[in-house]
Amino acid sequence: MIGITQMLALITIFGISIAGKTSSKLISLHEENWMDIMKGEWMVEFHAPWCPACKDLQKAWNAFADWSDDLNIKVGEVDVTVNPGLSGRFLVTALPTIYHVKDGVFRIYSGPRDKNDFITFIEDKRWRNIEAVPDYKHPNSKQMAVVAVFFKLSMAVRDLHNHFVEVKGIPSWASYSLFAAVTLALGCILGFFIVLIIDQVFPTGTKKSTTQSKKDAKKESNGATKKKKVV
Repeated sequence: MIGITQMLALITIFGISIAGKTSSKLISLHEENWMDIMKGEWMVEFHAPWCPACKDLQKAWNAFADWSDDLNIKVGEVDVTVNPGLSGRFLVTALPTIYHVKDGVFRIYSGPRDKNDFITFIEDKRWRNIEAVPDYKHPNSKQMAVVAVFFKLSMAVRDLHNHFVEVKGIPSWASYSLFAAVTLALGCILGFFIVLIIDQVFPTGTKKSTTQSKKDAKKESNGATKKKKVV
């Protein structure tokens, strides 16, 4: 016979497994396939494994994804810890962040976060009442591509710092000092090359000296001519 305590434990485990089940309709987006959302209609969630609010949304988001075929949309998710470039490209500053995408037009969803609310949002086309992301913040723009590179770089630096501190046993202050020194050195080197390029493209000093030489030669020529006339 199974005791009451054991029965409750089984029910709890079953409930957790159901809540954590990922929908087969949910599409995982990453650096290589994110451009797929530029076509058709999408709802995309940005989340992180350590985010409590993201975990609370998981059940409703997976249930919503199961309705994607009926709603003629696609439902996706992005793990920002694995895809820092997309986090920067979409300017994700809070988690979870949800985007509605329709034929390349992006809108940030800020409504209630329940399965039925998501369904109503799509069926009633309530996204029409939300202002679209401006062109200068468009995820596919050149400037946001640059932001994505900086986010990737910052994540790489953070991972390297953690490696130094946790694996190599280097003190945090030493790691920060090392990064500061490297940053300063790279800045000096970059500045030197920029000045060198500008000097090669716009050789102002050479032009001035050449112009001055021509003026001096002209004066000397005029002086010699006057002397000849006097003689």
